[in-house]
Amino acid sequence: MQVAMKLDEIIKAIRRNAINDFLIEEMSDTDYEKIILYGEYSVGIDTNYRFFKFKRGMKEILNDNGITYERLCSLKELGFLIDYYLSKYDRKTDDVLAIDIIDHIQNPDF
Repeated sequence: MQVAMKLDEIIKAIRRNAINDFLIEEMSDTDYEKIILYGEYSVGIDTNYRFFKFKRGMKEILNDNGITYERLCSLKELGFLIDYYLSKYDRKTDDVLAIDIIDHIQNPDF
């Protein structure tokens, strides 16, 4: 069973190099570029996120077991964005990073 997590919890796990603890077994050896974060119903700060293994043809919106999910980004992209925002100011908290990252993804020209 996949674990549903808030974005700030995922960011914390990435920063502590503990993200593999939250991946299901068949994803633990998968390249982070092929693990995609999807938010339940929509992308947001208070949204629960789940990890999906990339498959050809995956869309921005997908439906799994009657629940609609919206794509956020891959784990690799998330790691790059965390590093980018921490390079600007290294004392950002995980919840502030989550806000910055969602803003960045939703407004790429921002």
